[in-house]
Amino acid sequence: MFRSLISRQGSVIPVRGNVLQTSVRFAGHSKWANIKHDKAKNDAKKSKEALYVTRRIESCVKQYGKESNPQLDSLLERARKLNVTKAVITNAIKRGAGEMAADGPALSEVQYEFMGLGGIAMIVTASTDNKTRTISKVKNALSYLSASLSPCLYMFERKGEIVFYPKETKPAEDFDTVFETALEIGAEDFEEVETDKTPLYRIVCDTKDIPNIVTELKNKGYKLQDSSTRYFANVDSIVPFPDDHIKAFDKTLQELDDIQEVVDYYTNIEDEHIGRLQDSI
Repeated sequence: MFRSLISRQGSVIPVRGNVLQTSVRFAGHSKWANIKHDKAKNDAKKSKEALYVTRRIESCVKQYGKESNPQLDSLLERARKLNVTKAVITNAIKRGAGEMAADGPALSEVQYEFMGLGGIAMIVTASTDNKTRTISKVKNALSYLSASLSPCLYMFERKGEIVFYPKETKPAEDFDTVFETALEIGAEDFEEVETDKTPLYRIVCDTKDIPNIVTELKNKGYKLQDSSTRYFANVDSIVPFPDDHIKAFDKTLQELDDIQEVVDYYTNIEDEHIGRLQDSI
C-alpha cells in the first residue's frame, strides 16, 4: 500500500509554499508489478548497482568530505548490503578525498533525453569512457519504444529523494506521527510504502536540503535506506502506464539494465517510483 501526502480527505495542506497531499494506493494493483526480471537479470543489476554505489561514494566524499557526512553513511550501509568489499569501499573514499589517484580510464558523465511511444519521456544518465559506444547502446535499448533523441528535460524537475525505515519501537509509530516529523524537517512530499518485506517511508525535498534532512532523521532514530537526487516528472507531463506497449517497455528496461555504463534512468510514467522502490529492498 502507498500512502502519501496527496489528499487524505480531498483537502489540500499548504506547507512552506508547497502543496502536500495524501492518497491511498495498493501495491498489489500497481502495473509496475508486472515488470519482472529473472534471477540472472536481477543479479546482474545488483552487480551494476554495486559499481554505481561505489562511484557515488567517491562523488559524495569529493563533494561533502568524509567526516560528519550522513549521506556517506547511508551509501556505506547500502554498499555493505550489496556485499561490496571493504577494500573497494576504502579506495572509493580515498579517491574522493584526493588521497589516491583514480584508476583506469577517465570517465565522463553524460545524459540523454528521449521521447517515445505514448508520450513517454526518458532521461538516461551514464558514466563512460567512450561516448560513441554508449549512445549507440542506449539508442538500441530505446528503439523498442520507437524512441528518439529529443529534448524533454523541461518536463522534469531535479529533487532530493530520501528513503528510510520506520523506527524499531513498540508500539510502532503511526503514519500521522511520521508525517508530522517529515513536515517539521522540510519535506515537500512524503509517502508511506508498504511492501511484502518491510515498510518504507519516502521524502521528496529540495536538493540542497538533503544533508540536513538526513541528519535530522538519523538524530530522531530513523535508519536510512538511501538518499539521492533524481528527476521527477512535472505533474502536467505525467503519462499513464503503457499498457499497449508493456512488452516493448519491459524489453527497454531490461536492455538499459544490461548496459554497464548506464547509471540511472527516469521516466514520466505515473507511479514510476513504485516499481523502483519495490526492487530496492
